[in-house]
Amino acid sequence: MARQNINRGTTANDGTGDTLRTATGKTNDNFVELYTLLGGDSAQVTSKMSLADSGLVYNGLTHNTVLGFIEGSAKVSINLPGESGTVALTGGTQTLVNKTLTDPLLTLPQINDTSANHQYVFAVNELTADRTVTLPLLTGADTFVFQAHAQTLTNKTLTAPVLTNPTITGHIQDANSAELLEMDPSASAVNHIKVSNAAANGIPQLAGHGGDSDIGLGLSGKNGGLVHIQTGVRFKPETISSTGQAIPSTRSLIIFDAGGAIAATMPNGTFVGEEKTLTNLGTGDVTITPTLFKNGTSFTLRAKGAVKCMWFDDPDGWLLLSPKEYASSDAAALFFVTA
Repeated sequence: MARQNINRGTTANDGTGDTLRTATGKTNDNFVELYTLLGGDSAQVTSKMSLADSGLVYNGLTHNTVLGFIEGSAKVSINLPGESGTVALTGGTQTLVNKTLTDPLLTLPQINDTSANHQYVFAVNELTADRTVTLPLLTGADTFVFQAHAQTLTNKTLTAPVLTNPTITGHIQDANSAELLEMDPSASAVNHIKVSNAAANGIPQLAGHGGDSDIGLGLSGKNGGLVHIQTGVRFKPETISSTGQAIPSTRSLIIFDAGGAIAATMPNGTFVGEEKTLTNLGTGDVTITPTLFKNGTSFTLRAKGAVKCMWFDDPDGWLLLSPKEYASSDAAALFFVTA
């Protein structure tokens, strides 16, 4: 209803204004309109709502709710959406649905788990400047990778990674995704390969290593394939210059270098096919007595003499790799066998 104004006439008591009855009727109609607008009816205004200096007051059963206003520096318009719902407040605990937040500033946000009884709490560190975290252009659903969580990574390129005791299953690929190194684990393994680098003028090492006291190193081709040595082969020598010593089992090249005649013993080999090269750079004869010797009891290397022998296991023992056995009476022989 539009507001009804009382006509008071042009001047006092000129008889042109509303009658008393008409004026009081307009007054009643205006109050009925106000009562109705304030949530009551034509007879009684609501007891729940009232106006105060602090704002619009809702009188609850126990506590009042005041809708207050803050003085702005300019005219402010507040638009409520055209739908039913609850107003979101800055300090209230509420669930927001279908909201778009533009450039939000989040302080320690939390995300409920599936049963909503625990939360993922996001913590941060102190930055010296703003940092941008860019998410990749995903082509499907995916999962974040975390530092201590056990996960399988796929299609990742690691640049200069530092790996501590990594577990590699299967093989390592080259840049063309072809197999480069294949892993073939043994059950209950205690021995392994140790790879060592070296400084300038040093020799990188590839060695057997592990729990056993004596560990060999196997190198083989596939089926009938052979092992190809691309450059020359060097054996680390052991030099013996005094009498009564035992030839070490860990050396394949033995150099005798004494100022006179000496004697040495040679223990049994470990594996069939094991070889030793024995040379005499000294001035006197070297008499060598193997524990097991296929050719006899002992053999003698004369000065500047050299001979190879191979281990063939018990009862054969060491065998000289020579097309001929020389006798001590042969003055030109560089070695000879003692029967």
